[in-house]
Amino acid sequence: MNFDISKPIIVLVRTQLPQNIGSTARAMKNCGLTDLRLVDPREQWPNDGASSMAAGADDILKNIKVFSTIPEALNDVVHVYSLTARNRDITKKEMGPEYAANQIYQNSNNNEKSAILFGPEQSGLTNEEIAYSNAFVKIPMEEKFSSLNLSQAVLLMSWEWRKIFLKNRLSEVEYSKISEPLIYHKTPLSTVKERDFFLSRLEEFLELNNFFATKEMKPSVMNNLKSMFVRFNLSQQEIGTLNGIISAIEKKITNNKKG
Repeated sequence: MNFDISKPIIVLVRTQLPQNIGSTARAMKNCGLTDLRLVDPREQWPNDGASSMAAGADDILKNIKVFSTIPEALNDVVHVYSLTARNRDITKKEMGPEYAANQIYQNSNNNEKSAILFGPEQSGLTNEEIAYSNAFVKIPMEEKFSSLNLSQAVLLMSWEWRKIFLKNRLSEVEYSKISEPLIYHKTPLSTVKERDFFLSRLEEFLELNNFFATKEMKPSVMNNLKSMFVRFNLSQQEIGTLNGIISAIEKKITNNKKG
């Protein structure tokens, strides 16, 4: 699903573990992002330690660009968003991940590139590094345990962007297929005739086995059962299975009576 639109650039600053670079590449590829840039990684790049965690996102690893400084990594970028888990003693616009993703999408529509900065695993970005950004993004996690694994943070931001991307790029029908719950049946849905046949058998079976305490309660119980089975939107195979259950129980009862 490729659309001609500028997608956000992921920039990892002073990353410590190559494995986190690999898992970041995987998270990006899950969401259709491709441009990954490194600023002053601790380990030499390329690094074999990243491949095992990339799990198929090797194309992103091969195209990684490495820079010495943040300004060099952002040389073609217009809008910069920095992720942070803690409060900062700096005057900067703060926003949540969904709002930031909306902003990034709008920037893309204006053909203006956006980048999301992520700091090193242990300490995050410094205030000096955040100063390069237009805004910083805080994910409202549990206050006493707000720190995320690097690739988790990348995946969360990438997914927020992808949701908006899909909502704006797909038709309403296409988007409903991914935003609303669906049941896929291996066989066609049952018809009114097939459901009615099963419900008639069920009613007869229940009556023969004295399920209804009184004649007066029977219509109410059957209406509830009918509503329930119709609401389930059963397939022909499922209706067939239910009919088979009734047949098996009837056969068992008949054999017991003969015995």
